[in-house]
Amino acid sequence: MKKFGKKKSLLGAVFLAGALVLTGCGEEPYELQDNEREIIVNYAAHMIAKYNVRQPEGYRYVYQQPDDESDSEEEQSLETQGKETEEEQQPDRAQEDIASDSAETEGGGEEQPSVTLSEALGLKNIQAVYTGAELTNRYDSVIPASGKKLMILHVTLQNRTKKARQCDILSLLPVFRAKVNGTQEVTSELTILPENLSTWEEKIPAGGSADTIILFQVDADEISSIDQLELKVTAGEKTSRVVFQ
Repeated sequence: MKKFGKKKSLLGAVFLAGALVLTGCGEEPYELQDNEREIIVNYAAHMIAKYNVRQPEGYRYVYQQPDDESDSEEEQSLETQGKETEEEQQPDRAQEDIASDSAETEGGGEEQPSVTLSEALGLKNIQAVYTGAELTNRYDSVIPASGKKLMILHVTLQNRTKKARQCDILSLLPVFRAKVNGTQEVTSELTILPENLSTWEEKIPAGGSADTIILFQVDADEISSIDQLELKVTAGEKTSRVVFQ
């Protein structure tokens, strides 16, 4: 009975201390800081554990790991898992690289067969006829960048049928990539010129034709003449190779 009374008195003192901290004589309740709250909780746990016969080891402080250290351990764990996963996948990647290199080596000597420009653009009633190319320092209002020249490809759209035909190349959104003299590769410039082939959208009368251009910029020091020319034409999901003689 004495032990129970002593235990009861101690617990009462602990809760009384907490009540005094939390309340005041006509004053607003005092808001505990985190460290003060931990002191009261730890002290109360100590008193209960001390007289708990089923817990002979008594009071033990539970160490709370700082957030920085916890985050650091989590990052290290994630890095370790990532490295293990990468190492497991590495043999598969190596096999894929070998297969890719092998495929490139086997197909390296084979070139895509050449088609006409009309076929590359998917034209049926209209013929796209290449009529020549030139190098210039200016075309209309277009001036090349420093160290560049303009390469102009001339293409005539011909309607050889007996009725007017709508020629809508704009809807194809074609992209032209030229390989000049077997060395330099350049992509066509997008302009607002009305004769630009990639944005052409007009009706061509029966037996009529329209002159259009494809405009590129090439390095002035490397390209002084056009001796060999081929195009890669991408229209939709199809890419075709066109070689001009």
